[in-house]
Order: sequence, then C-alpha cells, then structure tokens
Amino acid sequence: MSKKNKAGHSYSKRGKAPEILTAVSVLAGIASTLIAVYLITLLWEGKPLGALLIPTLGIALCQIIKGGFYALALWQAHEFAYSSLLTIRNGLIDKLKRLPLSFFQKHKTGELAGIVDHDVERVELYLAHTLPEVAVTGLVCGLSGVAVFILDWRMGLALIATVPLVVIILAVSSPFWKGAINDYQDSTRTVSENIMEYIATIPVIKVFAAGERKTEKVLASMDDYIGKARKAIYVQAAPMGLITVLVEGGVVLVAIVGAYILKAGPLTSSDITRFILAFILAQQFTGSLIKATTLMYNKAVYDNTMKSVERIMGEPVREQPRSGAPAVAGDIVFDQAGFSYDGTAEALTDISLIFRQNTTSAIVGPSGAGKSTIAGLLLGLWRHETGSITIAGRRIEDIPEAELTALISVVQQDNFLLNISIEENLRIGKPDATEAEIRDAAQKAQIHETIMRLPGGYQTIPGEGGVRLSGGEKQRISLARMMLKNAPIVILDEATAAVDPYNESLIHKAISELCENKTLIVIAHHLNTIAGADQIVVMNRGRVEAVGKHGELVESCSLYRSMVEAQQQAQNWNIKEAAV
Repeated sequence: MSKKNKAGHSYSKRGKAPEILTAVSVLAGIASTLIAVYLITLLWEGKPLGALLIPTLGIALCQIIKGGFYALALWQAHEFAYSSLLTIRNGLIDKLKRLPLSFFQKHKTGELAGIVDHDVERVELYLAHTLPEVAVTGLVCGLSGVAVFILDWRMGLALIATVPLVVIILAVSSPFWKGAINDYQDSTRTVSENIMEYIATIPVIKVFAAGERKTEKVLASMDDYIGKARKAIYVQAAPMGLITVLVEGGVVLVAIVGAYILKAGPLTSSDITRFILAFILAQQFTGSLIKATTLMYNKAVYDNTMKSVERIMGEPVREQPRSGAPAVAGDIVFDQAGFSYDGTAEALTDISLIFRQNTTSAIVGPSGAGKSTIAGLLLGLWRHETGSITIAGRRIEDIPEAELTALISVVQQDNFLLNISIEENLRIGKPDATEAEIRDAAQKAQIHETIMRLPGGYQTIPGEGGVRLSGGEKQRISLARMMLKNAPIVILDEATAAVDPYNESLIHKAISELCENKTLIVIAHHLNTIAGADQIVVMNRGRVEAVGKHGELVESCSLYRSMVEAQQQAQNWNIKEAAV
C-alpha cells in the first residue's frame, strides 16, 4: 500500500462496527422479504389465519431489528466519522505548528484553510455514509445473486447477462471521472483561496480602485470552478446512466425468462413463489450493484481528499537538535554562507559578515539584492546550503527552533494583530507578563495613552488583523509586544516606511527603547535613518559589495554613493518642480 493512502486506509479499517450493524439491518430486511413471500404462498394455498400468525410476527420482528440496528449503525458511523474528523484536523494543526516557516511562504492561507476545513469535511461523507454501506452492498449483491441461481439457474444467468458490459464501462470510464474529480477539488480550493484573498484585501482594493481587476480574477476562478464541476458531473453521469440501464435490464431479463418458464409448464403455487422471490431478489441485486458504482465515486472523492491531507502530513519536519546548554546572544557570524530558493539560481553567494553583539548594523542595496534573505536565514526561515552561520559561536542549525525564536525579535512594516483583546495580543510576547509589565511596555512603545482612549482600554478587540487601528498604532502595539519578549537580537525591516510623520516620531522613540543594549540589524531603504550605524552592509545581486561606516562607503563604494545621491534627489523633489 502506498504511503500516501496509509492514513486513509487506517480510518477505513477502524470503521467496522457500523458495517456489521448495517449488515445485520440489511439481513433482517432480506429475511422480512423472504417471510413475506412465504406468507403470500400460505395465502395462495388458502391456509387458515392461525397459520399466518407466526410469519406475521416474524416480519414484525425483522422490521424492528432492521430499524433498530440501522439506527445503531448511523449513531456509530457518525460518532466514528466526527471523531476521525477531529483527529485528522488536530493532526493537521499539530503538523502545521511544527513545519518550518518557509513552508507557509510557499502555500497560500486559503489553500491550507481549504484542506483543513472543506476537504476534511468530506471525510465525514465517506466514513458516516459510504463506508458502512461498502461491505453490506457486496454482501447483499452476492447473496441475492446466488439465491436467484439457486431458485433457477436460467433466471440467474439472465440476471448477470449485462454485468460484463458494466465492468467494461467502469474500467474505461473510471480514469476519466477520477481525473475530473481531482480537477474539481483543486478548483474548489483555488476559488476558496481567491475569495478569502479578495475579502481580506477589500480595503486596499477600494483605495487603489482595483476592484474591477480583482473581481474579474475571482469571477474567472468561479467560472473555472463551475466548468470543472460540470465536467465532473457529465463525465460521471454518462457512464452511470448507461450502467443503470444495463443493470436494470437484468431485472427485465429475469422477468422475461421467468415468464417463459411459467408458461412452459403447469402453474403451481411453488412456481409462483419462486418467480416472485427471484424477481424481488433480482431487484435487490441490481439496487446493490448500482449503489456500488455510487460508492466508488464517493471513495474516489475520499481518496483524493486524503491525498491532500497526506501532502501536508508528509511534509518533512526540520529535525530539531537536542537542547543542550541554552542558546545565548553573542556575535552573529556568516562565514561564506550561500543559499538558493530553487536549487539553481543563487540568492546569496559567499556571504561573510560579522554582526557584533550590542551594535547596530544596517543592510542596504537595490531590490532583489538579498537583504531580506539574510534576515530569513538568521531567523531560520530557510537553511543555508554552503558555509556556516553562528550565534555566539553556536551553529544556528544546532539551536532548537524555540530557542532561536526566543533570541530574535522582528519588527516589520506590516504587523498582524489577532482578533482578541489588545492585552491578549501583548501577552503573546510574554504569556506570564504582569499587568504592570504590560502597561510599562505600552508606555515605552508610546501606545499606552492611545489604548486608554479606546472604549474598552486594554480589553478592546482590535478586529481581524487589527483593522480598527491605524498602521502606526498597530506598529506600536507590535513594538510593545517585542519589548515584553525582550529578545537580545532585533531585526528591523524598515519599520517606519509606511507611516505618517507623527507616528514615525513615536515609533522611533519606541524603537530606541526596544533596541537599548541589544544587537540591532536594520534592513534599510531610507538611508538617512542608518547613517549613524556601527556598520553598513551594501548588498548587490546576492553578494556583499562593501562593508563600512556611512562616510567610508560614500567615499569608497560607488553603489552606496549612487543610492545616497538618488535619495537626496528624491527628498528635494516637490510637486511644484515636477509641474514645471
């Protein structure tokens, strides 16, 4: 059995109780039918009413058993199904927690949410409604077919005359509708991703008047989804319709053959009974065979869903080193480090740098030079492929992820707040922080007074992503959270690039508080903010172009000098001059 289907098989294997209960229910129904035929025979023969009592009670008992065991089967099946859903979702969430951050940069939130929510929900359809029927359908099909042969071999042959054609049609058509199901489910995930992205970015879309273009993208994905859904229906409907006609044709053939048999000889009550029973059993046989084809479709959907689950569960988890002595801050050293995103083009080549403890370093360079990639390697988003990276002499691959995360804080332009109270958002930095520590961090981050003006103060819910707060306010709350975390290494990714002058002034004060006595690495676009750095690293095309102080680089590095001149020209630009 393939590794991909191992999880799906284990869930199928554990769902035997509902199958057994359903089988008892179906057998009770068949027994009820047989007794009913026997009762008809007694009536045909003119037996007294007293002789009909036991068969009548037998039918009633069989119906009670049928209903009772079916109810038990439904209860067991749904309990098992929802328990399995919980187990699968918990497993996925646990797995996602342990995957490296680089995994989430390669997969959209909508894609992962669609698998955890929508795809896993389909497992319930199979486990609760399909799996209990699988064995039962085979049992009923086999027993009823054999019974018809026992009653009369000629009617038995008539019943299965069309089965070879059914098998051929299934063999030819199944690859097509399985492929269509796969395309349909992929399209479902895509439209879910696009809708989630559209809703999440509506404010930006409105600001930049990009609504029509984004709406067209969503509508195009919906059109694709509808097309894939129609294809899945058509590809399945045509063979299923033909199979139904052929299978039901078996009942017609049984009726025709039975009629000729009855016509050929003297008519007795046993002949009538045998014919009626064969006709009823033939309908049981064909009904089960048609149901089996439907179950095959549900099984294909289930298998495809489990493949999506297994794609996540099969993702390699970065092996965590054994925790020895706790990781400590110190000099950060890149020694001939290299990295490639796709295994071909190098994003970083031969990077050799030293970020001294408790100093300020800036990384500058044109877009795509590798500035953020250096930060990503230090954060453990990716693993360097050549050379080494150490913190206080310890290789970062030897530092457990939790310890590495505790060493480093990152302040970015975009800061996400959870839809919980501001106090709870702050506690993410230090879960056991006292109320006094939270207030102190907020004051140092220049956000305390703003929070106190909110209707609920620190208990105010900022909305999903912090939509009820300005960008500068979210930035300062994020800085307060970093202060509570109190990591010895701070990475600033142009934290003030997208805020107004008032908020920029407050954020600079907060950053000064945050970075006191810490190792600070600034990924800079505004060169005037890093002129006083202890060292400035100039990156170009994935390599270190130069390292030095501001004045030294202006003299010795043409790239840095051109960047400084370009920024000075931009600062001197004004609307009046542009109009001239």
